[in-house]
Amino acid sequence: MKKRRIIIVSDLHIGAGRTKEGSINYREDFVYDSDFYDFLKYWTKDSVGYETELVLNGDIVDIIKSVYRDGKVYKKDTIDFLEKSIEAHKVFFSALRDFEYEGGKITYIIGNHDQAMASSELQNILCEKTGIGIRFIKREYFTDGIWIEHGNKYEAINRTDTETVWVKDERGNEILNMPWGSRFVVEVIDKISFKKPYLDRWRPLEKSIKWGLIFETRITLYSIYRTVLFILKNRKFYDPIMRRNFKVPLRFVMDAMGHKVVNRSAMVILRRPEIKTVIMGHTHKAMVIKQKDKTYINTGTWIPYVSLDTPQIGLIEKKTFCLVERTQNNSFSGLFVWFGMGKIFEEVKEYMTVVPD
Repeated sequence: MKKRRIIIVSDLHIGAGRTKEGSINYREDFVYDSDFYDFLKYWTKDSVGYETELVLNGDIVDIIKSVYRDGKVYKKDTIDFLEKSIEAHKVFFSALRDFEYEGGKITYIIGNHDQAMASSELQNILCEKTGIGIRFIKREYFTDGIWIEHGNKYEAINRTDTETVWVKDERGNEILNMPWGSRFVVEVIDKISFKKPYLDRWRPLEKSIKWGLIFETRITLYSIYRTVLFILKNRKFYDPIMRRNFKVPLRFVMDAMGHKVVNRSAMVILRRPEIKTVIMGHTHKAMVIKQKDKTYINTGTWIPYVSLDTPQIGLIEKKTFCLVERTQNNSFSGLFVWFGMGKIFEEVKEYMTVVPD
């Protein structure tokens, strides 16, 4: 049996790069291209004797936040965004190309912020523009006792339809068939984060509201106001699994805000005898739960966020990833932090204030 190594990262939220003026785009979360290049370079150097695979576990490109206009995500805008993102993140995609050249395999699992990547047209554009042979998976990836998926499908309002990716609006334009949760991001979260670019990175959201009422009262009350208006306007959502419309119960919203259902669902999957390891993303909170000879790992994110949960409270800035290794006599899975080669300086984003035109 050949030794096998799987490296899993999720929730990179790659955008369209910097603005035309060269400054940081407030909708761009990923500024770690060079770090990622070093990250993959390390694993290619240490891959002798291993069959190595990189799994990009959802929300790799952030199409939802980067592309929307008028409350919609147009197909033509998505194509333009993808081409701009590839150009703006040359180093990142060069890292993937070099990784593949050195014998590595790349698997891309679709998340909720990159739902449009379930479209074969966008998959072809990505592979052709980058010269990379990527395998795309719309649901879960099960291999050698390891269950990998993004995790958004367990939250009813964030379940994406990866078969009917595009629908037509009243004018006949092709638009993304977004779930209720994505529309909430477009119409509420992003408009608030425009006023405070770091606001959409508070975790978990329900505790953020309580904290915000004390320390950021004005913006928090405004957020609640916009949320109430959104819920009144969007009383129903379409569930692609049940294939019918539902009214939005408050518990669905609370589950999605706290992401607790993702971790609960992972533990249920872990009960299956053929599954030894479950790996998810989506929540942005890295964690490991050991249960006898079984393991649940959430890969977290490379994007900084503010944690209001114990034992980690404050700004969390860790480039976390999951590593799984399989040999004839041993198997191992764990969560790690990539520290990289070090930097002298980098541009700070979290203190930036955006002034509308």
